[in-house]
Amino acid sequence: MKLYIAIDISDDDVVLSEVAEQCGFDVRHLAVLDVTAPQVAHYHETDCLMFELTLKEQADDVSMLLPELEVLLSHPSVSAIRKLGLEC
Repeated sequence: MKLYIAIDISDDDVVLSEVAEQCGFDVRHLAVLDVTAPQVAHYHETDCLMFELTLKEQADDVSMLLPELEVLLSHPSVSAIRKLGLEC
């Protein structure tokens, strides 16, 4: 499953790929078994970061899972995080 997040970068000298390479990260939820490092992606005309999630079991309703996911991203230039969507 792929999770897409948009981020606000407060430093004009930092680009999305730098954040992806340098950030600390985690995605917390009881259903999440593992998460890969973020990659730069494009989701519905928005440049964003994408995480691949491994779930303990298949989610029945992805729309219910998205609001419950806790996304942690640590980078000094990131001022805000917004979950965009999930894809199976």
